[in-house]
Amino acid sequence: MTAPRKIKTKKQVKLIFAGGFLGSGKTTALAAIAKKLVQRGMKVGIVTNDQSENLVDTVIVKQMLDELGVAVEEVVKGCFCCKFDELIDHMEKILLHEPDVLLGEPVGSCTDFVAAVANPIKIYYKDAFRFAPFTTLVDPDRVRELMLGETATTFPEEVSYLFMKQLEEADLIILNKIDLLKDDEQSRLKELLESKFSGKKVMMVSAQKDRGMEDWLDVLLSDRPGAHTVLRQIDYDRYARAEAVLGWLNGAVGISAHEAFDPGEFSIRLAKNIRDVLREKKAGIGHLKFVITSGGKSMWVNLTHLKGEPTTSDINLGKIKKGTLIVNARVQQEPEELEAIVLDSIDRTVSAFGMQKEIIDLQCFSPAYPAPPYLTREDL
Repeated sequence: MTAPRKIKTKKQVKLIFAGGFLGSGKTTALAAIAKKLVQRGMKVGIVTNDQSENLVDTVIVKQMLDELGVAVEEVVKGCFCCKFDELIDHMEKILLHEPDVLLGEPVGSCTDFVAAVANPIKIYYKDAFRFAPFTTLVDPDRVRELMLGETATTFPEEVSYLFMKQLEEADLIILNKIDLLKDDEQSRLKELLESKFSGKKVMMVSAQKDRGMEDWLDVLLSDRPGAHTVLRQIDYDRYARAEAVLGWLNGAVGISAHEAFDPGEFSIRLAKNIRDVLREKKAGIGHLKFVITSGGKSMWVNLTHLKGEPTTSDINLGKIKKGTLIVNARVQQEPEELEAIVLDSIDRTVSAFGMQKEIIDLQCFSPAYPAPPYLTREDL
């Protein structure tokens, strides 16, 4: 194995990486952490990640961190684990801005991060970077579905396996979205996570409502060792099957109308149209994300569960006549079927609003078998 190239840094940079399954709220959480770091007088950069181009998360991060001087890069066409050299390239671009802290958000279907990413960084770039505690964020509904089996799931066993491996390698487990839970349910899920993953710190936050975020940040900025839990046993065939269960769709669509329309209403209708078809097919949703950009500003809509309702950003674009729609869908469907569902739903929604569309780019696929080039299972 050839060692990656060397890089130069003027100072050691703290790395805050946060993983977690699709829909766990990583993007909102890391953007909120970035804001708090800036408020504490630190310079910050962030790297997003996806299996394809036209990534909603990058648009969201740039919008949320606008005018804060946060450098944003993205690694596409593969996870950090399998695109390690590209990750280092983009981290080096951020280093030109001389950050104190660099944030990273791995793909939502990624696991074995410590062995595939953190350990190689520790070996080859120990003088340039130091890791904060590696965080795995979890959505309460996913805990009940994929860990506890309390709610029905359409996902096969391999997805639960992947979910549990993500938790197993965390230094710090963050139960997110607690604003949606009653106090007794918060306590119950926290205690169950602590019992299942004894020795790990479990914290509760609402990134959306800014609850518990300062306490989480204090842990991240502490001197606690980070990214040191190497998975001793992981079945890459099961891991690959878990990823292959999902069809991944990224698309960019130009939309326009003679009469001004509400982009929020349009996005919610589109999300519901896709969700309703998937409900009929009993096809699990990893996440559906939509961003509409117009006049240099963006608003977005998220949907993370078959039984859920779309949620929107608090940014109001007003009524517009044209914009660009970016669609990211991670769904339990074959790619060809997912593409047909999304395109048909876009057509029906555009027609209902009396609009026109132009497909700018569309990619739909299942992720390739994971093959990290620098996998290292040493205790570092």
